[in-house]
Amino acid sequence: MTALVAMCAIGAGPLVLAAPGLATTTPAPGSSGGTPSPAVATGAPSAGSVASGPPVVLDTQLTRILRAVATTAEEADAAADAGLLTGRIGGAAGELRAGAYALQAADDAAAALPPVTAAPVLLDLIPTSEGWPRSIVALTQGEEDPVPQALLLTQGSPRENYLLVSAIQMLPGSTFPSPPTAGATGPVALDDAGALNAAPQDAVTAIADHLTDPDDAAVQTFEDNSFTDAIIDFQAEVVADPGNDAATITFTHTAVPDRTEALLTGDGGAMVFGYLEHTYSSVPRSSGDTIDLTGTVYQELTGQDTSESGIDVNYGEAVMMYVPPAGSDATIRVVGAAQQLLSATLR
Repeated sequence: MTALVAMCAIGAGPLVLAAPGLATTTPAPGSSGGTPSPAVATGAPSAGSVASGPPVVLDTQLTRILRAVATTAEEADAAADAGLLTGRIGGAAGELRAGAYALQAADDAAAALPPVTAAPVLLDLIPTSEGWPRSIVALTQGEEDPVPQALLLTQGSPRENYLLVSAIQMLPGSTFPSPPTAGATGPVALDDAGALNAAPQDAVTAIADHLTDPDDAAVQTFEDNSFTDAIIDFQAEVVADPGNDAATITFTHTAVPDRTEALLTGDGGAMVFGYLEHTYSSVPRSSGDTIDLTGTVYQELTGQDTSESGIDVNYGEAVMMYVPPAGSDATIRVVGAAQQLLSATLR
């Protein structure tokens, strides 16, 4: 009989503020240090991304938007009701919260997601554009938040509310790059590298491929970080555990292209937000072998103690990455991540 192990959690550390417009978290305990800062901000837009018009939201508007989103999250969290998210929270943020609520209903000991914090705003990425859809980012941190969180909001049309589609805490030792100067922002193509060293969608696909196969070529694409290290180490330990010899265990991470967003940074790079679907599968190798779910959250989710046919455990993973400008020697840097168990299904 093979026991199914619960997935690892993603940790975080306290914040240290660096220069104005630059937020940095301290390294995790025992780590060798923080990640390098990106190149000095130039305020230059990427090729083909010349902006026009005023900022898409003013400071007062941003304050109102963030308060409305935070209030919606607070009310939905208190009731553990995904239906209350409608109209203000969707995308990856909505999916992860709905998953957390479902888990709380099945397991009283399940941890809640971090609250959505409206203020103070440490910095923001506000593009200047006259068209839709629009995307903005606010980096916030409340008194009880151990690290800053990046809130990505989108507006599909002039009459729609801004929708929170991603809420991601920064990783220990990570740095959030400074925003572009006023008037220097514009739309970022997702499938074309342009003035970046990688297309945003390619960056998201690359991290999914790297997590699925840590030995593939994508390993050279990313700077070392605690998110990929924790997941890769966990996966290796589960597969190598002699107690799991009776099962075939696989881990797959798949990018969801319609959840990818990108905004320019002050040095001509980009902050890229992506979403991955992660499936952790365990299937008995031989007839008569079983998967033991006793004492795990998977037992609560499936209502079964064992499985003779196997189980698929589904997670959502939101990632936030810095992609440097073309010509830079820097690699892609994972700045933040969020992971949530969504469901478990018997085969």
